[in-house]
Amino acid sequence: MIWIVVAFLLIIAAVIILIKLLQKQQVITLDYPYQPLEALFTSGEQAFLIALEQAIGERAKIFGKIRVADIITPKKGLSRSDWQKAFNKISSKHLDFVVCDRHNLSIICAIELDDKSHQQKKRQDRDKFLNQAFESAGLPLVRVAAQSSYGANTIQHLLSPYIDFKPLVSPASKAPPKVAAANEKFCPECGSPMVMRVAKRGHNAGRSFWGCSTYPKCKHVQGIDRDVSAE
Repeated sequence: MIWIVVAFLLIIAAVIILIKLLQKQQVITLDYPYQPLEALFTSGEQAFLIALEQAIGERAKIFGKIRVADIITPKKGLSRSDWQKAFNKISSKHLDFVVCDRHNLSIICAIELDDKSHQQKKRQDRDKFLNQAFESAGLPLVRVAAQSSYGANTIQHLLSPYIDFKPLVSPASKAPPKVAAANEKFCPECGSPMVMRVAKRGHNAGRSFWGCSTYPKCKHVQGIDRDVSAE
């Protein structure tokens, strides 16, 4: 009879332990209920980003999903409560793209891609607030209507007030510096290229020699093995 009681108590203890383990696992699950997103940008944002990169090229750097509070901040001189109120209005808002100087990362402009969601009253109020906030901060906020496709030329036109789109000369397009061939000579007198010639008279007749290409302006000559005088 005693062993039956002991077995019953062991079963109860096992059930209690199992319940606690399940509860602990449930707590962990609820504390960290996260999963990864498929991509940083939507397909529409990716299409615009490709065109934006083509338009800007090496003129500037592009960043995405930037917090507004990383771009502008409440002005100095406000009371602590007013500063905090102003900061709270921008702390949870984000921008689609930010264009920065490629050398010092100073902010050139921000870009908002306005899709159909911006037609909602709540979004329109948000857009109006951001427009006025950026105007107050003295930073351009460029709004681009969402489309199925984008042209680099159109984007350059929109950003032309803030970015110089004169053609850039890439290192690959520059003519490579002239490198002298292994058998090329230059005149030690004037620096002009020297050319191979054959003496027609005198004791050097028939002998090849190097002569300055500017002859008769420069009459310097050199033999293949030793210097010779002009004939």
